Formats: sequence, C-alpha cells, structure tokens
Amino acid sequence: MVRNVLLTGVGGQGIITASTVLAQACRLAGWQVKKSEVHGMSQRGGSVNSYVRFSADEQIASPLIPEGEAEMMLAFEPLEGLRQIRQATPDAVVLVEERRIVPVTVNMPGVTYPDDVIERLVASGRRVTVVPASATAVELGESRAANMVMLGALATQIELADEIWSEAAALVLKPRALEVNLRAFEAGRQLVPAGV
Repeated sequence: MVRNVLLTGVGGQGIITASTVLAQACRLAGWQVKKSEVHGMSQRGGSVNSYVRFSADEQIASPLIPEGEAEMMLAFEPLEGLRQIRQATPDAVVLVEERRIVPVTVNMPGVTYPDDVIERLVASGRRVTVVPASATAVELGESRAANMVMLGALATQIELADEIWSEAAALVLKPRALEVNLRAFEAGRQLVPAGV
C-alpha cells in the first residue's frame, strides 16, 4: 500500500529538511519512496509544500500525491494547513503547529489572517491534533528545531525503528545540529499518541 504524506508551511520552517529526513528513513527501511516539493516564493514567508510517498510493497510511479489522497498532513503553519486541507483524505491525520506565521499573501492590503483557522481545520472532519512544536523547540534551546518536533509527532503514525530515524537524521543534518534535533524529534514523539 502506498502511503502519502503532505508537509506544508512557509519558507524558512525547515519543511524540505523534514521531508528529506522522512524520505531517507523510508529508504533505510528498504521501502520504495518518492519525494517532491513545490516552493512558492523563494524568499522566507512564501508557501512551501513537500510530498513524500512511500510503500513497503508497491512501486511508486510519481512523487506527486493525487488530489485528496494525503492520508497524513504536517501543517507547519495553520493557515497553510487550511489552504491545503482539500489534499487530505476525509479521515487523514493532520498534525498542525499552533504558532502562526503570517504568510506573504496575508500581508497584502485588505487581507487578514482568520481568527478561527484551527476551528476550521477541525470542522473539516479530519483527525486534527495541535502540536506546540515551536514552543517545545524553544524549551529545548533551539527554536529552529521545531521542524524536527513536527517530524517526531509524525513518527508516531509510521512504524519505523528508532535507529532508522536517528540514522536518517544523521545523513541529512549537520553534525553539530544533530543532538538537539534528535532531542526535538523525541520530544515531538511524546506530544502525540501513536495512532491518533
């Protein structure tokens, strides 16, 4: 069975890094994996989506997730999650960071950031869990590790051994950043029960 994960947010949140660690973990497990990303504006604050598709027993022809077939979604920014919610299956697991980052598109005159984004995500019927990734990363002393907190939360939904995640992180992250990012990953795992 092919499993589809959509990671969405804004530039500068480490979305591409998180999706690369996920793809490496799947590869190390011996699974088929394809990854792709779509960058909005190249500057910080533009929309970024990354797609990871993996399977233990099927070939994967395309790295792009067919519309409405993401069974897991990591929303690193709530409004970007709401913009992409149509990509998720009706029973998808949606893990959403609670911290708002006002996207570039909301900084235009006459456009405001809605106050009820989380409520609208919940009303979509998906299994939404709010993850305090940024606050957790700050507690660990490295605000830039919020992406690994989110990835740790996602790891509760994917059956991979701990050592595979650690090895994948070591392949992607700079050595000096590895320890704090692994602590962030573990903290994220503690925030979300398995099989939410």
